[in-house]
Amino acid sequence: MTRAPGPLARSLAPFPEESLPGFLLRLAHRLNRSPARIAVLTGLAPYRLGHTVKLPAHLLVALRPESAARFAAATRLTTAEVQALGLRAHQVAYPPIADTGERPDGRFGSNVWAFTAASRFCPLCLAGDGTAVQDAHGGPWRLPWHLPVVFACPRHRRLLDHLCPSCRRPLNVSVQGRAALILHPTGHVLHPAQCRNHALDAGTRKPKPACGADLTATAADTGARGDADLGTLLDLQSRLLARLASPDPDEPLFFPDLIAVSQLITISWPAAVDDLSLPDVQVDALDEHVHAMRRRTADRPHGDNGRIVIGPPPAAAACAGLLAMSERLVTHPDPAGAREAVQTLARRAVERDRTRFVGIIRRGQFSLPLARALAVQRGGFHATVGAGTSAALRVPTRTCLFTAREIPQLLPAAAYERHLAHFTTRLTVDSRNNARLVRRAAALKLAEMTGGGALADGARLLGIPRGHALSGLQQLRLRTDSEGAWQRFLHGLDAIAAELDDQEDRIDYQRRRTALEDWTIPPADWAHLTDGLPMLDATPGLRICASVLVWTQVTEGDYLFSPLVRHRGWGGRLPGGPSLVCELPSLTGARRGDKARLLARLAAYTQRTAAWCDNGALAANPRTTP
Repeated sequence: MTRAPGPLARSLAPFPEESLPGFLLRLAHRLNRSPARIAVLTGLAPYRLGHTVKLPAHLLVALRPESAARFAAATRLTTAEVQALGLRAHQVAYPPIADTGERPDGRFGSNVWAFTAASRFCPLCLAGDGTAVQDAHGGPWRLPWHLPVVFACPRHRRLLDHLCPSCRRPLNVSVQGRAALILHPTGHVLHPAQCRNHALDAGTRKPKPACGADLTATAADTGARGDADLGTLLDLQSRLLARLASPDPDEPLFFPDLIAVSQLITISWPAAVDDLSLPDVQVDALDEHVHAMRRRTADRPHGDNGRIVIGPPPAAAACAGLLAMSERLVTHPDPAGAREAVQTLARRAVERDRTRFVGIIRRGQFSLPLARALAVQRGGFHATVGAGTSAALRVPTRTCLFTAREIPQLLPAAAYERHLAHFTTRLTVDSRNNARLVRRAAALKLAEMTGGGALADGARLLGIPRGHALSGLQQLRLRTDSEGAWQRFLHGLDAIAAELDDQEDRIDYQRRRTALEDWTIPPADWAHLTDGLPMLDATPGLRICASVLVWTQVTEGDYLFSPLVRHRGWGGRLPGGPSLVCELPSLTGARRGDKARLLARLAAYTQRTAAWCDNGALAANPRTTP
C-alpha cells in the first residue's frame, strides 16, 4: 500500500486555465526541486531508487481519483482545482477528449486530435503579467494550448509558437515514440519558461544537458509576421474558444465534424483550394505542411504513419488555415453547396488514400448533414468504399416522412408517368425493359433516402436480389447520354419523395409482400374466377401464373422477384420459375377471349386482395378470400 504523502511545506495557487505540467513546473521551480521529485512528493509517481520517474502524457487528461486526492492533499488544493488542471473538463464541448486517456478498465484511449503532449505556447503569456509570483516563476502554461484547435492567443493577438527559438524543435516532443507529461523531469532545475529539450550538442553525455533557451525571447514579436489576415484567424480562434467554454446543445458534434473535414482536406489536398478560397499565406503554410508530411511518410509502411497523415499540423499557421477551411464547410449557410464540396473532398480522398478515408469513417462520429455528405456517391447512389463504411454512414439522405416499408419494388406507374417517363424516353438504347429498370432504380433510391446505406442495403429492404439491383442500375447508367440527364432522374426522385411526404394514407408495401410471401390463389377462388371460361381449362399452370400477376399488382412488385418465381423473392429460381416468366406476358397481353375476361375479373380480385393485406379481412364474398 502506498502511503499518502504529507502536505508540502509550500505550494502555489493554480492560475486560471493552467495545465497540470505547467503547475508542476512552477511548483518545482518555487521549491527548487526537479519535477520528478515533486511528482514523487505529491503522489503522482512512486519512488523507485535508481529508476527514472515516469510521468506519462495521459496524466494531462485526468488523474485517477485516488491520485487526484493525494495530489490535492500534498499541494493544499481542492479536488475541483486539481480536476481543473486536466483536459477532461473539456470533454463535453470537445468529444475527442472523452475517449482518450486512462479508461475505467485500465486501458488507454488514443485520439490524435484529442490533445498534443508537445504544447504550443504564447511567449507573452509565459513572460508573465508583472505580478510578483509571475515575475518569479513565469506565467501559466495554459491547458487549452494542448488542444489542436487552439492556435492563437486572442489576449496578445498573435499566433502561438510551437518551436524553441534556439534549438528549433517542438517542446516536450516524444522520446523514443513515448510522449511524456514533462520532458526529462529528473534534470536540473529550470525556469518554467525554459526549453527542456536536450541541447543540440549534447552528444552521448549523461546526464544530457538541456537546451535551456528562454522561450519568452520572442515575446517582442507580435506573431503577425506581416499577415494581414491575422484578424480573421483571431476571430476564428475566438469562435472556437467560445464553443469550448460554452458548448452548443444544438451542435454537440461540431468539433468531430470539424476534425473529420480537416482530415479530408489534408488527405485530398489540394482539392479544397479551388472551392474554399483562403489568403495565400494560409494556403502556403498548409501546402508546406502537407508536402512535408508526404515526404516524411513516403518511404514508411502505410500502417506506421497514420497519426502523421491525419493528425493536426503542429505549426499554428498551417493548423489555423486548415481549421478555417473546415469551419467554412461545417457552418456553410448553403447545405447543398457544403454537401457538394464535401462530396468532392471525399471522392478525392478515396482516390488518393482509400485506407485512410475508410479509417476516418469507421472511427468517426458525425452529425447527420456531414454523414450524408461523407457517403461517397456513384451515379447518384451511395457506394461502399471499404469494410464498415456502409454501416457507419447508414443515414437517411434526406429527412423523409415516409419509410422503407412504404416503398414498392417498382415505383407506382402514376408517379413514374408524372416524373420519370421523360427520362426513359431519352435513354440511348430503346428497350421494353427500360421503364421497368427506371421504376426499380427509383424505388431503390427512395429506399436509400429513408435509410441510407449502399445500394445493396436498399435492395435487401425491398426484397430485390443484389445482383439484379446492381446490373439494372449499371444498364441505366450506360444508356444515359449525359450527367445532366441522370441529374434529371435524381430531381424527379426528389419531387416523388416530396409527394410521398405529403400523402396521409401511404400503403405499407412490406406488409403486403409479407402477407403474400407463401400465397397463391386458393383453388376455390380460382374456380370462382374461371367460372364460365372453358378455354382456360386447357392452360395448365394458369392459376400460378395469375397468382404472380395478382402479387405484382398488389405489391407493385417486379414479377421476376415473385416468391413463386424465386425462393422468397430474392433467392434462387424455383423449378417452375422460368416457365412462369415466359407465360405471364401472354396473360397480361390478352385483349379478347377468355384470358381477357379473366383479366377483368382479376382486377377486382386484386383490389380485394390488397384490402385483405392492409386490413386483415375482406368485405367481399368469402369465396374470394385469398
